[in-house]
Amino acid sequence: MWQEIPFSTPDIVFGMDTVRYTGAKAKGLGGKRVLVITGPSVKSSGALDKVLDSIKGAGLDCDVSVQQRSTPEPSTEVAERAAKQVVDGNFDVVVGLGGGSILDVAKMASALATNPGKVRDYFGPGKVKNRGCATIMIPTTAGTGSEVTKHAVFLDEENNVKKVVASSALLPNVAIIDPMLTVSCPRNVTSASGFDAWLHAAEPFVSKNANPITDAIALEAVRIITKNLGVAWSDPNDLEARYQMSLGSLMSGLVLNNSGTSLVHALAYPIGGEFHTPHGISLSVLLIACFKAIAASKGPRIVRLAESMGENMEGLSVRDGVEVALDAMAAFMKSVELPTCLEDAGITDRGSIGRWAQDGWNERRLLGRCARDLTVDDIAKIYEDAFEPRL
Repeated sequence: MWQEIPFSTPDIVFGMDTVRYTGAKAKGLGGKRVLVITGPSVKSSGALDKVLDSIKGAGLDCDVSVQQRSTPEPSTEVAERAAKQVVDGNFDVVVGLGGGSILDVAKMASALATNPGKVRDYFGPGKVKNRGCATIMIPTTAGTGSEVTKHAVFLDEENNVKKVVASSALLPNVAIIDPMLTVSCPRNVTSASGFDAWLHAAEPFVSKNANPITDAIALEAVRIITKNLGVAWSDPNDLEARYQMSLGSLMSGLVLNNSGTSLVHALAYPIGGEFHTPHGISLSVLLIACFKAIAASKGPRIVRLAESMGENMEGLSVRDGVEVALDAMAAFMKSVELPTCLEDAGITDRGSIGRWAQDGWNERRLLGRCARDLTVDDIAKIYEDAFEPRL
């Protein structure tokens, strides 16, 4: 059977000290006035100065918008305020500099500059019709992959649930991935964002939308991240590990953008919205239960993921291989002090399972890619299982 495989990506620049190309890329996009959207920790790390020096060196006017927020995911109002800055300042290029949430704000601020209404008007797939002003995304974590995706995640404060805007109009024009910018990333962010990147490769590999191109990238990204996350977490100044993690994260972002995540992410949104846990932790506590739930149809692929993690699966049946794989995944998460079940993350009350299950089932965009057709009751059982530790 022949498969149609669309594959989209921004213009990508990857490598040490590549942030120096920011000004040239902004100028190449026809920019004259540039707004850099960033966060307070990035401003203090010195990364912002590097970006501003490059932009000013290219002869462009620029200004800075430092975003403040009280939850791991930005609220919709944050992006709306940033969009007003873009319009009022007549900026023609927006640079996002920071972790995934900052990049999401930058992408949405650009989009709202040319599309009417508010962020919540665009929750769901394909609702943003017009491209905004040109965007350059520069991540400071090896993580979310937002610099190469068409997605932006926000906290819908009306419903206390994380929601996603997903549209090709949000795909950045340029992504600059400079591993040197991740050296100042705190250990807990290194582990949580690094696992997020790992799952952005692994989850699409077991989804309905997998294809030969993303499969090849996904397996290599899983290998790279499994090998290097513990080193980067243990020694933040290990530049080789930082380089490899940024590369693995970039590759995972390409997989995410072109094949998409599924069950784990769908069920993580109610948890993240209610408890405001970092995104990587919302995922780590659900991974084992979710992969167990799809093992009947995706067992061979789960085994292939474990092989990419370095596990010897020779001579094992698929059933036994899946058990080895799940143990390996749990051990991988524990090695960087990530929780592997809900109770490990301090979530002990099971009274909300019914509500989470309904909210998770409502994530039809993501569950449409799931290898198993799940009812609300099926999802409730997955949440129940997610309370139990693997190791």
